[in-house]
Amino acid sequence: MTTTYPLHAALTRADDTFPQHADVVIAGAGIMGCAAAWYLARRGVRAVVVDKSRIAGQQSTRAWGFVRQQGREAAEVPLMMSGIRLWEQLEKELDFDLEWRQGGCLYVASEERDWTSFQQWMDVARQYGLDTRLLDRAQIDAHVKGMQGTALGGLYTPTDGQAEPRRVAAAFAARAVEAGALFFEGCGVVAVERGAGAITGVVTERGTIRTSRFICAAGATSWRLLATLGLELPQQVVRGTCMRTNALPQITASTFWGSGLGIRQRANGMINLADDMQVDVDVTLGHLRALKWFLPELWTQRDSFHFHLNGAFLRDLRERVPGGVPQPERVLHPRDPQPQPERSHTPRALRKLKALFPALKDAQVTEAWAGLIDVLPDGIPVIDAPSQVSGLMIATGFCGHGFAMGPIVGKLLAEWIDEGQPSLDLAEFRLQRFFDGTMKRPRSML
Repeated sequence: MTTTYPLHAALTRADDTFPQHADVVIAGAGIMGCAAAWYLARRGVRAVVVDKSRIAGQQSTRAWGFVRQQGREAAEVPLMMSGIRLWEQLEKELDFDLEWRQGGCLYVASEERDWTSFQQWMDVARQYGLDTRLLDRAQIDAHVKGMQGTALGGLYTPTDGQAEPRRVAAAFAARAVEAGALFFEGCGVVAVERGAGAITGVVTERGTIRTSRFICAAGATSWRLLATLGLELPQQVVRGTCMRTNALPQITASTFWGSGLGIRQRANGMINLADDMQVDVDVTLGHLRALKWFLPELWTQRDSFHFHLNGAFLRDLRERVPGGVPQPERVLHPRDPQPQPERSHTPRALRKLKALFPALKDAQVTEAWAGLIDVLPDGIPVIDAPSQVSGLMIATGFCGHGFAMGPIVGKLLAEWIDEGQPSLDLAEFRLQRFFDGTMKRPRSML
């Protein structure tokens, strides 16, 4: 029988003996770090995972839960095609109920610009032999029940699926621990030691771990950690809001985007709901950093970003005053951010849902949350082992769609460390693309 939910208390204990040596140290216990630890452990490589906060405490558990190949930048499609094959076996592999449903992904166009975009994206699908197809209204209605309003056409990938973010990273961590990995919460990385340009140790809040290999999977604060190594990462943070409803009549097993809504209906009838592909930007002086990288796309994608001048700006000013954040804490700051959902999204999304699906007239939002999404200027992550620092690997900047990529990225990192190279070409995800002129304009930064 599969385990229904990972027991967090079994993963890490404050009295665990802190190791002096490790084959690999991983900074960040989100889905990337946890998956990497599992796949390394399967290869007999001993990983120590440290996190300044807690296991799966940030964006990895706050995502929509879409597991899609569809609609991605072309560079990500081969990764996700391989990733889907992992997802199809993941519940069996981890022996956990992950709420995996392979009901496809459906985008519905109610405006000409979206329909044009769907048709154009079919060139990407054909390039890689993906099973995506265009749907007419009758075919859309076969996949989603009772939808009202205009539908010019749909984009549908039947092999896409969904899973519950609150289960997956913790499941990877639990199995990794059983296989020999060690996890330490409330234990941030404050420095990385080097000798002759190569990693020699990782300095944490609990002590130094001697190692020659280090994975930076620190999410939205990866740029701070990489800066200590002399590496620039043009990473910024936005706030995404998601909601969950009461149990409702089943309308679709597909993940759905259209008419200004993102919808994932779980098997129990509850719906994870998002107010379009929109995020909020709490403006601070920190947004001036790397602004040159983002300016070209901010105007063309302005409908996706809502800017706010609020308490975040004042907090940022206070923290910049000498002594506002103690020097040893700067790399770790903020330690455990608790972003709040944007209130305006909830009533607006609920109105859209009831208008689009009249059968869901009894829908109520029972929970709302927010996550900090780390974005890069071209909408794809950095997955790299930069030559400037031997032994360093980076997996960050997943731009709000990293949950689905977690298993394949973890597997590729493990291959890279154990065999010297990954089984897929990751050249498009090099950090250096931002500095050598090879960065490409994105379809979307989210």
